[in-house]
Amino acid sequence: MHTFLNKLLGPPEEINGGNRCGTYLYRWPVLRFIWGKWGKIYLHHFVADDWSLDLHDHPKRFISIGLRGRYVELTPIPNSDTKKTETFRAPWIRSFPAEHIHRIRMVRGWLGELEDCWTLCIVLKPVRNWGFWHLGQFIPWREYVGGKDGIADQMKACD
Repeated sequence: MHTFLNKLLGPPEEINGGNRCGTYLYRWPVLRFIWGKWGKIYLHHFVADDWSLDLHDHPKRFISIGLRGRYVELTPIPNSDTKKTETFRAPWIRSFPAEHIHRIRMVRGWLGELEDCWTLCIVLKPVRNWGFWHLGQFIPWREYVGGKDGIADQMKACD
């Protein structure tokens, strides 16, 4: 499938935490020239857990359309150190404000293998800076991924 998409849409962006972990998300821009003035549409292929154990938010409002597969979303529980987990199975349509704090984890099959998940993601114009939430503190993404205080290396979800 990737070969076909690469020929149709070009090579995907590989999201991996600044090469800290293996690629967990392949992202192909779709309709970037037609719709780019108001936002963008991406095809996402999730193949592993988010690279950081810390939760993150986004710079833009986005709409997620589940096409195939499932994933687990972790979100903070207010005034608590625990996280709510909820599994989403395609098909779905979900909308989020930029401030939505979460982390995506993949579902494991019966033998422990990771299942993958395909989504179409519609993102609108940027409205804010975005970043990661470490011990309740917001760290802008460039600082976090850039290695501020070594936090990103300490919190990476891979070996």
